[in-house]
Amino acid sequence: MRIKHSSHDSTHQVDQTHHHEDRSFERLKCLLNPHTLDSYQIHIDNAERTWNKLETMRTAGPDALLVNLVFSVYRMNLPLFEGKCNHSKFPGIFEMDPEVTELARNKLKALTERYFPIEFDPALPVEDKIPHMIDWWSTAHQIIVDCRLHRKALEKTVRECNLVLRDQVKEFTDLLSEQQIPLLIFSAGLGDVIQLLLQRFSMDTSNVRVVSNFMHFNNEDIIEGFKEPIIHTFNKTAASIPGFGSTGGLISPRRTCILLLGDSTADVHMADGATVDDPEGVRGTVLRIGFLNDQVDKYLDIYKSLYDIVLVDHATFSVPIAVVRYILQQNEFSDASTATIGGSN
Repeated sequence: MRIKHSSHDSTHQVDQTHHHEDRSFERLKCLLNPHTLDSYQIHIDNAERTWNKLETMRTAGPDALLVNLVFSVYRMNLPLFEGKCNHSKFPGIFEMDPEVTELARNKLKALTERYFPIEFDPALPVEDKIPHMIDWWSTAHQIIVDCRLHRKALEKTVRECNLVLRDQVKEFTDLLSEQQIPLLIFSAGLGDVIQLLLQRFSMDTSNVRVVSNFMHFNNEDIIEGFKEPIIHTFNKTAASIPGFGSTGGLISPRRTCILLLGDSTADVHMADGATVDDPEGVRGTVLRIGFLNDQVDKYLDIYKSLYDIVLVDHATFSVPIAVVRYILQQNEFSDASTATIGGSN
């Protein structure tokens, strides 16, 4: 594995700054190295900031931890759900349903060809993109409704699909379930498909909540609409969840430490509304891990500026597991290695 971190050398920086940064990097390397293979790449732009976040979350403990992730990071067989690589914003699993007509598929593809460039236009502000995203999703949802899908047919399609999870995803979700750490799964795709997949892989545990677009079925189990609000690329956030935290349950703003896993530039905002990610970490701390799966040369620097840890072409969940186990003080590095690496100034 090649762990890389950026060095921001400057004649105005003092040696002590470099010392703390290098020591933080060595600690992170020791934490992450044993849990992955030499062929994988991990990029850390600011090792000291990343390590400080980890230490804050470890001190706060599991009762303060919430995990936010986009469902597509679970998937091994790209293209992804979220539309970065695929021809349609709506999942290939759904399009395999025999009740989805060829006309409907063509209409969905035409919508993608129209709106996809708007979604990724770097010159267009997000607030100007949002009305287009709402139009896109609203029109697509109506196309799906017009197909008159049956719940049972959708269930059969999901059971028979060939989706492959990244290695160790189940280990990751089992760890969260065992510790009763709440998990928010976000997707701008179809929540019904995600729920069925979670059931298929025995990952639909009591600590999990899916934030996505859910179908509404009539008494004959035929789709007749979608529930509000529409979840699109730019509102996949905790703030979009009706009544978030009002019940004081597991998923609550009282959990001030968030581990966020995403695979797009918009995913870094999934923690918005869940807690306050202030730079000093006084009121809340968000540690962001980004999976970069394609166009690495184009997006690596952007991802490094948005995510604390960037995983390039990573086929496993070993790094998120190592991070969670460190926060829970469950791995060997929690005690022995901390004292060994950089223990003396």
